[in-house]
Amino acid sequence: MAHSGRRSAYTMRRAYSGEHVLAAARGIPRGCGHLGFDTSDPGQQQLRALLALGIFNSGRLQQWPGTWAMASVTHYDLILSPRPDDLVLITPTPSNVLGYLVPRGRGVGLPGLRLEAATDDSFLLRHLVTGARMTVTDRPPVPAFDGDFDERDAWGARQGLTVEEQQALADVPPMSDAALVLLSGLVTRIGLCDPDERWALGNWFVDPLDRTSEWGGRPGRRLWGHGNWWELTWGSFPFHEDVAAALTDPRAGISGAHALRVHRGWDVRFGDAVLALRSEGG
Repeated sequence: MAHSGRRSAYTMRRAYSGEHVLAAARGIPRGCGHLGFDTSDPGQQQLRALLALGIFNSGRLQQWPGTWAMASVTHYDLILSPRPDDLVLITPTPSNVLGYLVPRGRGVGLPGLRLEAATDDSFLLRHLVTGARMTVTDRPPVPAFDGDFDERDAWGARQGLTVEEQQALADVPPMSDAALVLLSGLVTRIGLCDPDERWALGNWFVDPLDRTSEWGGRPGRRLWGHGNWWELTWGSFPFHEDVAAALTDPRAGISGAHALRVHRGWDVRFGDAVLALRSEGG
């Protein structure tokens, strides 16, 4: 991609994501014609799909990954900045966000995720099973955090997989390659907002478009499935059609994915995989 093409791409990307210009530029893969919200790296896809299970299972509707207690991450001021080989979480409260991601001897966090290193402004994480990397950092240009977090609370790379973590990961249903693309793409688009104000996901917490409606569902999420079929059910914001639009947007969506309105909601299809978006009780 020529220099002018890359500049156009990262300008468009940050219009959707709200990233700082440097973060958006670093997320654009060289030689690619897409905005970089997706990756072909198998480890990154698997990590992001596991994050989806932890984030999209909570409350009354949850399947057991809700016990990882990760859904509250979406309540933080958070911008996801996916890179081809890294998933960067930009937040003014990195210590708090880290506490929901990395296990520390209790039932919170993604099984197998470890703190690899801590710098003045970033926590570098590594998933022991997939080998994939995550970074939790301050949002530019907020100054580096002052070190008030004791990283000894979070398990480091020397802490191997526990028996409980091995069992938790072994119990995750198999995912086809196409399903991995859908589930990982769901995570990286969690906070996107269409610059033309046609749809917005608002970190699954608040509508940045401030639309008025009678939307009054109760909180709770369930993401579960097997192989090529996965269903995401929830009863509150965001709007189901907005999630379908984000995943299939012609500029920011998953290339090759398309959405179909069905009787009970929306089906987002990619290859031979389906992510069914359903309302509670629908």
